[in-house]
Amino acid sequence: MSSTKLTLLLMLTLLVKESTLQCPLTKPNIVVIIADDVGHNDIGLRGSNQIPTPNLDALGYNGIILDKFYTQASCTPSRAAFLTGNYPIRTGLQGTPIVAGQNRSLPRGMPVMPEIFKKLGYETHLVGKWHLGSAYRSSTPTNKGFDTHFGYWNGFLGYFDYLTDFNSTKMEGFDLHNRLEAAWSDLGKYATSLFTDKAVEIIDNHNQSQPMFLVVSHLAGHAGRDGIELGVPDAASIKTKYPYISDPRRRLYAEIVNLLDKSVGTIVKRLAQRNMLENSIVLFFSDNGAPTLGPYANTGSNWPLRGIKLTNFEGAIRGTGLIYSPLLDRTGYVSKELIHISDWLPTFYAAAGGDPSDLGGIDGINQWEALSKNRPTKRTEILVDIDEINNMGAVIAHNGRYKLVTGVFEKGKFDGYYGDSGRSDKVPPYDIDAVLTSDVNVVIQNITDSAVLPRRIRHVRSELNLSWCRNEKSTPGINCSDSCLFDLEIDPCETTNIIKKKPAIARRLSKRIEKFSKLLVPQAHMTIDPRANPIYYNNTWCTWLDDSWCIKTPNNTILE
Repeated sequence: MSSTKLTLLLMLTLLVKESTLQCPLTKPNIVVIIADDVGHNDIGLRGSNQIPTPNLDALGYNGIILDKFYTQASCTPSRAAFLTGNYPIRTGLQGTPIVAGQNRSLPRGMPVMPEIFKKLGYETHLVGKWHLGSAYRSSTPTNKGFDTHFGYWNGFLGYFDYLTDFNSTKMEGFDLHNRLEAAWSDLGKYATSLFTDKAVEIIDNHNQSQPMFLVVSHLAGHAGRDGIELGVPDAASIKTKYPYISDPRRRLYAEIVNLLDKSVGTIVKRLAQRNMLENSIVLFFSDNGAPTLGPYANTGSNWPLRGIKLTNFEGAIRGTGLIYSPLLDRTGYVSKELIHISDWLPTFYAAAGGDPSDLGGIDGINQWEALSKNRPTKRTEILVDIDEINNMGAVIAHNGRYKLVTGVFEKGKFDGYYGDSGRSDKVPPYDIDAVLTSDVNVVIQNITDSAVLPRRIRHVRSELNLSWCRNEKSTPGINCSDSCLFDLEIDPCETTNIIKKKPAIARRLSKRIEKFSKLLVPQAHMTIDPRANPIYYNNTWCTWLDDSWCIKTPNNTILE
């Protein structure tokens, strides 16, 4: 063979090898782990040392940390945006989340992520929270494209007894389901452990001839039973484990988040043990910011950002997204690009080999190229929300720089600054060794050539730390009942209303909200249907408008 032919053959071999590394022969597994109501400041890589989260930190250091990742302000809207790729105003699920007993759900006829990925050949699974409707069987997960669902339909439940109750409705019932059947046999098991075990079981039983789409939507760290419970398996040991946290409820919350972190380590480790991690995309995020106080308070911290869950301030919507995959060309960096929760549908679709244009005119934007190659995003604005019932809205524009907030939630009672900074002298130093020896870091290092170094960890934490924008004693009040304009580039803590200095920008953003308002599907069925009461269905939450399915007990009696 001539030297020219040999050179060409070697070049061709290298090209084939490179293309194989970048474009797997099979579609990637997609694993999404969602926390519930975990605060912006409650993950270690953000700079707080209060709560150990070594697995989550390792996922971020080895992957991409999404510093300007935005969700919706509460549970249902975030999940609707995630699964449909649309702003919630297009589904009628904007504003406040679904309350058990409301006949609200994803609209029929609007494709959702599991349905779309099934068409690409994926097996689709949901473990944990749904919160997108359950009045009819057709509204539940296994009728919306998921092959399996083990978890709950409503917004929260007890960490051990799985009872969902709302004081305002006086309804209470068991809400743990395996597909449509009540999973009574799992009563008493700890929710985070149970959902982790179910996720591992799905991974263990997965036929690798097909790609897997798995969403693990945890209860942690939402308040549980009665909207108050912060359930942990060993509450007696918490004071000893977290002696530097003075608030007893904050100590319980810290343990909930720490156990959530261990769940992430267990799931990623099992993917590696089954040789699936090399061809997987793993995404973690919290559905919204923490409700430090108020309804369903969990003591979570969004420090130093303004606001809590259900408001339109940064503390409610600026989350921490972490994505890891060997299929990404560039990793180990902090992305400052604007990303919205609706973007994951077209992003995953593109990563799976689909053409995002096939998805039609959705609001989500394909971010795969921007993330994989660390390039600028095509997203220039985000509709935060338009809530026509509470008369409030917000939009972020100018590539994430300017934000207009119109109207406030509950007369502005939650528009201040809340939560621990986690940076006092009483808090122990950040444990880099725990990150390096975490399950996530160990299994990733086994399949990669680049090691996470301590100096890199310190640099990233410094880069993510927003302490510069507001100290703990600076809590300026502000009234956005009319409108506020913020420059997020220099004021991510929203300390200063600049609407009088930038009236032209405020008018422009106001017109954007007006334009989006014309697309709004009104919120409907906001009343509680008394027929949903679990007392009629053996104390279980049921698809109550499908009478042929639910076992209805007469005269308010309860079946034993």
